[in-house]
Amino acid sequence: MSSRVLYLFSTMLVFLNACNKEEPVASAIVSSEEIRFDSPAIALNVSHFTRASGPVDIFPSGGSFGVLGYCLANYDGSNVLNPATGATPWESKAVLSSPHLFYKTEVKYNGAVCYYTGEQKRWYEQSDYLYTFLAYYPYGDMYYTVEPATQTGIGFPSLTFTMPFSGGDISTLRTMDDIPDAMVAAAIDVARKDGPVKLLFNHLFTGINFTINNYNETNDLTIHGLRVSGNFYRSIQIHMNEGLEYTPDTYAGTFTFLDGNDDSDDIMVEHDKSSQKVGNKTLMLISNLSAAPNYLGNDVYIHLDYSFMGKRVTDKTIALPFGYLPQGGTIYTLEMNFIGDALVLNFVVDNNQVWEDGGDSGIKFE
Repeated sequence: MSSRVLYLFSTMLVFLNACNKEEPVASAIVSSEEIRFDSPAIALNVSHFTRASGPVDIFPSGGSFGVLGYCLANYDGSNVLNPATGATPWESKAVLSSPHLFYKTEVKYNGAVCYYTGEQKRWYEQSDYLYTFLAYYPYGDMYYTVEPATQTGIGFPSLTFTMPFSGGDISTLRTMDDIPDAMVAAAIDVARKDGPVKLLFNHLFTGINFTINNYNETNDLTIHGLRVSGNFYRSIQIHMNEGLEYTPDTYAGTFTFLDGNDDSDDIMVEHDKSSQKVGNKTLMLISNLSAAPNYLGNDVYIHLDYSFMGKRVTDKTIALPFGYLPQGGTIYTLEMNFIGDALVLNFVVDNNQVWEDGGDSGIKFE
C-alpha cells in the first residue's frame, strides 16, 4: 500500500473515531428522486490533459456502459454504512467506501436518454452529500475485470481492460473489428442538485490509419496488400487514484488492411494522387509510453505488397521508427510516400500535429 493511501486511510480513521465519540449521527435518508445519467459525452479536445478524438466521436446509440456508484463510506472494521461520511470528499472517504449504490450496473443509451433496469437507485435526501461514479465502455465481463471483486469490497476502484486475443504468433490472423473502442469516465464529488450524472468518456487506445501518396510524376501505383504484425500489448489497468498501469502480457498476430491474395481490394493510386485511410480501417492498439521504444509492443512491422514502375514487390517489410510517442485516445496516420523510386514514411496526428509531439497518455481522475 502506497504512503499516500496509508495517509488517506489514517485520516479517515481519525475522522471516524471522532464521529464515534460524538452524539449518534442521524441515519441517511433516501429521497424519492431516482439517480439518472445524462447522455454520455466523449472527450475530443486535443491537449495535455484531455484525450483527442478516437474512432467513435459520438457515444453509439444502442450502446451500454457499466457503472460503479459511491456515496457513503463504512464504519472502520464494518460493512455498515456511516451516514456522517456523506458530505466527505471522495479522496478522503474512498479507502473505506464500497460501490453500494451501483456495482457493474448496465446503463443503456438509446440515442436520446440513458436508462437502467431493475431496482432504481435514489439520491439521499441530504443535500450536501457527495457522490462518485466510475463508468466503462463497452459493458460486460468480456473485456473488463472490475476491482473491487464484490459490491461490498472497499477502496479505490480499478478496471483492467484485456484485448480479445491471446497467445498466437505473427502468422495468426487477427481481426480489427474484434477490438472495441474502449472508453472510461468518472464523475467525482457530484451532488444531487447537479441533476443527471454527466459522464465524459476518454478513449484508451491509440488508433492507426494509413494513407498512400504517389508523388511520382508519370507512374501509377498499385497497392495489393498491407498488413501490420507484431507482439502487441494485451492489457491496460485504469486505477481511479493513480492513472494507467500496463501489464507485460502480449498477444501476437497480423492485422490486415488489404489482402495481397485478393485482387478485388487492390488500390490504384494514380501519379500525383493519394489514397486516404487505406482499407477504410483503423487499427486500435494499447500504447505504453513508458516502454520506449516499444510503445505498441515488440517486433512491430508493416508489410507492403505493391506494383510500381513495372516491378512487383510482394513483401516490403518496414519496422516502426523510433522516437514517436503514440498517446492513448489519438488517431495517427502513417503516410507512405512514394517519391520517385523511393518509399518514405511519415507519421502524423489526424489533426496535423506531428506524432513526436504526443503528450502524456496517463488518465487520472481527480
